[in-house]
Amino acid sequence: GNGVYGQTSQEFNFTIGRKVVSHINLKSHEMKVFINDKLAKTIPVTGGMPGYETRSGTKVIMEKYRTKDMDAATTGVSRNDPEYYNISNVPNALRVTWSGEFLHGAPWSEADQGFANVSHGCVGMSTENAAWLYGLTHVGDVVDVTGSSRPMESTNGYGDWNLSWSDYKAGSALD
Repeated sequence: GNGVYGQTSQEFNFTIGRKVVSHINLKSHEMKVFINDKLAKTIPVTGGMPGYETRSGTKVIMEKYRTKDMDAATTGVSRNDPEYYNISNVPNALRVTWSGEFLHGAPWSEADQGFANVSHGCVGMSTENAAWLYGLTHVGDVVDVTGSSRPMESTNGYGDWNLSWSDYKAGSALD
């Protein structure tokens, strides 16, 4: 510790788990999931429709829910708005932004998955594919989204990945 708070030196051993990265292309409406850089599965998806575009950029799974109640009011949509929704027990929800973007099962949009973006910003897939992804992923796994003109904000989740190195360093106390 050499006088540092705690006054002890410690040594730890740990193992880094497998690498899981999901690449979502909103223009082709598909997600390619890679495990240790090998394609494991291609999943048809739907992203955010015009006015509710899913953000492009690098995101990280922040939270996992077997089921999640999703109320559009929490994202600023008025209960009087025709786009308002309140869906209970959305299956296999993986949060990727603080503002409410998730990857999740969306049985109501299966006809559009692989063909059109019809969501309010989340990435929807079949319940079966969402269950597979939920079982595979961990908090901290990377989700890379392309195909939208709406960029990911660096403060909307674990968004530091979206800063250039020079911008990241500029925010450092050491720079």
